[in-house]
Amino acid sequence: MKTFRFPLQSLRVLREQKEQVAQKRFADALRACEEAAAQVKAASEELSACWGTLSRELTAGVAALDLLRTRAWCNVLELRLKERAGLLEKARLAVDAVWRDMMLATRDREGLDRYHHKKRRAYDRKVRAEEQKALDELGVRIGDTPLPMNCPNAARARCP
Repeated sequence: MKTFRFPLQSLRVLREQKEQVAQKRFADALRACEEAAAQVKAASEELSACWGTLSRELTAGVAALDLLRTRAWCNVLELRLKERAGLLEKARLAVDAVWRDMMLATRDREGLDRYHHKKRRAYDRKVRAEEQKALDELGVRIGDTPLPMNCPNAARARCP
């Protein structure tokens, strides 16, 4: 019997490659999201430190120009924090989109894998049935073979 050949094997390989690409894109998107979250955290800590500095300067009674500079720097850090928070939100949206793409690619590949396994099981059943048929025919042929005359009835099972 011919060996098993899945006619959609090339499509199966393409789907596997598409899934792997989607998984890589997902990992890259997660990495970018983590980096954006780290930048938001750093900006938040920097802004918090700036507010602490402004508070200490107010308590210490420093010159108005120094207070104005510190407050201006706090404003810059607030803008930076908002910008980085926006980038983090975009990164999260990108992760969600890439996740959906990866799930679709996985679903497509799994569907083709299920079809492959179904075809393989059918092939295996057919092979087993043909093997059993060949063994049955062999058994019938051996059973139909006449025994030599010199074999006694009791020894027929052992006679050649």
